[in-house]
Amino acid sequence: MVRTNRYFVGFLAIFLLLGLPLRAQERKGTITGHATDVNHDSLVGARVELQPLGRTATTDGQGQFTISEVMPGKYTLTVSYVGFKPFSREVTIASGGVENVDPVLEIETVNEQVIVRGERERGEVEALNRERTADNIVQVLPAEVITSLPNTNIADAVGRLPSVSLERDEGEGKYVQIRGTEPRLSNVTIDGVHVPSPEAVRNVKLDAIPADLIESVEINKTLSANQEGDAIGGSVNLVTKKATDQPFVTVLGMGGYTPIAGGRHLDQFGATAGKRFGKEKRFGIMFGGSYDWNARGIDDLEPAPGLTDTANGDFQSGVPVFFGVDMREYWYDRTRFGYASSIDYKLGTESLLYLRGLFSQFKDIGQDWIYSPGLGPFTSATTADGAIGFDHVYRNPWQQIFNITAGAQHTIGSNLLSYEVSGGQARYTGGFPRARFHGPGDNQLPGDQPIHFGLDTSNPNTPKFPVLDGTNIFDPTKYVLTEVWFNNRPISERDFTGAISLTHVYTVGTRVGVIEAGFKVRDAQKTQRDSELFYSFGGAADMSQFTGTFTNPNYYFGAYKYGPTTDWNKVLAFFNGNRNLFSHEVDREHHSADSNNFDTSERVYAGYVMNTITLGRVRLQGGLRFESTKASFVGTQANFDLNGGFLSDTAVPGQQSYTDVLPSVQLQYSLGGNMNIRAAYGRGIARPNFSDLPPSATIDQAGAGGITKVNTGNPNLKPTHANNFDLLFEKYLKTIGIIQAGWFYKALTDPIFTVGSNPTTGPFAGDLVFQPINGPSAHLTGIEMAWQQHLTFLPGLLSGMGVSANYSYTTSRVSFPANFGRTDHPALLRQAPNNWNFDTTYDKGPISARMGLTHNDANIFAYQFQNVPVEPPGGIKGPLGDQYLYPHTQVDAQVSYRIPRARDFQAIASFLNLTNEVFGFYFGSEKYPIQREYYNRTYSFGLRWTPTFVK
Repeated sequence: MVRTNRYFVGFLAIFLLLGLPLRAQERKGTITGHATDVNHDSLVGARVELQPLGRTATTDGQGQFTISEVMPGKYTLTVSYVGFKPFSREVTIASGGVENVDPVLEIETVNEQVIVRGERERGEVEALNRERTADNIVQVLPAEVITSLPNTNIADAVGRLPSVSLERDEGEGKYVQIRGTEPRLSNVTIDGVHVPSPEAVRNVKLDAIPADLIESVEINKTLSANQEGDAIGGSVNLVTKKATDQPFVTVLGMGGYTPIAGGRHLDQFGATAGKRFGKEKRFGIMFGGSYDWNARGIDDLEPAPGLTDTANGDFQSGVPVFFGVDMREYWYDRTRFGYASSIDYKLGTESLLYLRGLFSQFKDIGQDWIYSPGLGPFTSATTADGAIGFDHVYRNPWQQIFNITAGAQHTIGSNLLSYEVSGGQARYTGGFPRARFHGPGDNQLPGDQPIHFGLDTSNPNTPKFPVLDGTNIFDPTKYVLTEVWFNNRPISERDFTGAISLTHVYTVGTRVGVIEAGFKVRDAQKTQRDSELFYSFGGAADMSQFTGTFTNPNYYFGAYKYGPTTDWNKVLAFFNGNRNLFSHEVDREHHSADSNNFDTSERVYAGYVMNTITLGRVRLQGGLRFESTKASFVGTQANFDLNGGFLSDTAVPGQQSYTDVLPSVQLQYSLGGNMNIRAAYGRGIARPNFSDLPPSATIDQAGAGGITKVNTGNPNLKPTHANNFDLLFEKYLKTIGIIQAGWFYKALTDPIFTVGSNPTTGPFAGDLVFQPINGPSAHLTGIEMAWQQHLTFLPGLLSGMGVSANYSYTTSRVSFPANFGRTDHPALLRQAPNNWNFDTTYDKGPISARMGLTHNDANIFAYQFQNVPVEPPGGIKGPLGDQYLYPHTQVDAQVSYRIPRARDFQAIASFLNLTNEVFGFYFGSEKYPIQREYYNRTYSFGLRWTPTFVK
């Protein structure tokens, strides 16, 4: 750390010397301006050039630009923007003067005027221009495009971008997986500030953030030195909405219906308003809020696949069978709300003060009724004895994410000084209380005998378990209450960040460059507490005392009969009124919960220096970033005696410290004709999950031999690193569009895996220890292509058509540590080979429509297969193969209609998951499913009001 600070101070000193005004520079002038279209709407991301100097600038979020350090004389100022005619004007710079030019750009062709008026189409144009003028490879998803499909949360929206796949849950996207990397290898920021996670992992659940709270999403696929380095896959930056010169108001109200579980409903409301105030528009404020209540039903089937053995010699070895199934019915009430605000004040033209914040809360309240027939032993390949049980799970988790940032920017001659402080907090609380009933065949009632089940695997996706002996497995009087338990696992992360940077414009002959240096500190505190309360029931009570009103005669498309369900309030009332009949299992609670408790502290010091220069057709950016990480943590070791009795908890501390040097280079070469080639190299980092570091453990003494099994963290885990290479060709089309084709390669070191081992030394000598460790290496390579275009050249009504399509293919290879138990080289976790999106759009007159088709290939969710010392039956494609996520192909659509006599109003119709796509997992190959759940289609209708103000 001392050496890192010494380097940084040296760079900063040189940088500051470059920024000192020289006598010969004092008479240089400045050009400022505000780029707009003919409707006076700001043009964000426009490219500004000053010839013959070759100086360039990019308009900011307000459409404003500044070019400083210009020698007196005559120049030509050109402003270009995809979809618009270039603006050009001769300007004269006086000695020490400030010349203001406010370019007004016109639509490129008459045919495109209709297109650029539309909300989504205007957002597409802005996104293309921001991508075009960025130094790194970035994809921009503006709010207008996000809300043009039924994207309820941020993850759903981001999943439509090139090389992005999703991990889904409960019918929505949850985590984003960029370029075939697991979620931990990507970063999430709000306006460039790290977002804490409400879970024990580092990756942020993006279903906790409403999609309509933000102005845009930026996916940075290559990183500059001034961006946080923990983004091997990429960085997801959520850009909050900010006030513009023109007032803005929009209000949305939607209602919908899903025909599943007896019919479920949804409501969605959102509003955003803001403007700049005062004669000179110095004060700006923008505020937005969002609320949605989504009642969701899920039909879920979770089989337990396997292979028969020949111990009894009565049927063929290797026959696929199922040893049971969970028939689950979910009933959710998902409530998500949030608000975002941005306030800023301009001190003349030289300074800007700002305050930004975002708050989001997601409550995922639900109930889960589970019938679980279990089979075994098998008497033939198609018959077995067994029993059935029933669980009622009441789910009440909720999450919060909060971030607030205050900062300022000051222009001082040829220097820009920026600084900001921010605070963020993420919280998770709640749990999954449960009531368990033992059912027929479980010997809980007098005279109870095993159930004789059949097994029908003619369709492995829906294995059937017919009852062959006439037992009524849905008689509620045959299910007896055996236990009730409650749990809560609060998790909290608090982040404080401070950052300062200084940017200096300099000249070398006729060349102009920008050098930037900065420093950032982020302090994070993460805690987790686990509380489990187990109560076994010693009385007599059956399910008929707790039955509820919910039924589902059409469960799983009518393929299965589903029995009666229970009412959680009745279970809770019975428990509270009969506590004397329940036995409190204290030892079991300590065993289950104590080792999950930890406290972690992490502080990251970062400094960087970066230089950008334009040399004719070449724009080159190079930078060096230093990150020094200091972490400490305290885990919990739970100790038990030979009989499983709880003895004590022991606090187990740990710490680590390391420094990383992260170079980056980005190059753009202009081929002319709006064509560019980009090349980039960058080194990234992905730190271990917080929960993997504390040396927690559950110590079970099973006899004189000592401990038999230990699960523990690893304070010696190294972060994963990667060298990332990118090459991209892009051509921006005059008819508002882009064609891209690129290649990328990532070489990873120190990937993290969980392994079982038998150490011969240390506190767990001779025991079976499960612990995350670093593996040697992995690599990933891929291609990605994109085509987006408004087809205005087509005749008549067809001129309103448009296309937005992308495709990516990735392949990877991982090498495991020697004690991992396998010798092959499978793909990385979450690396889906083929991902593609194909959207068709239509915009003509009052109609705007979009249909989106999204596909993600199957990918490995968790490693399970082992071939050392022997390969299991069925091999890597058998029921002991790796756990995979199913491929996913989903169709969504939305149509809006601007009401002729009330043009400020749009009627909206949305259609989600028209393919009723399955979500789930399988082992080895798809004939061994372990989860398949369906959500059905959702139909929504509503109104959006966006008043047009006089400009």
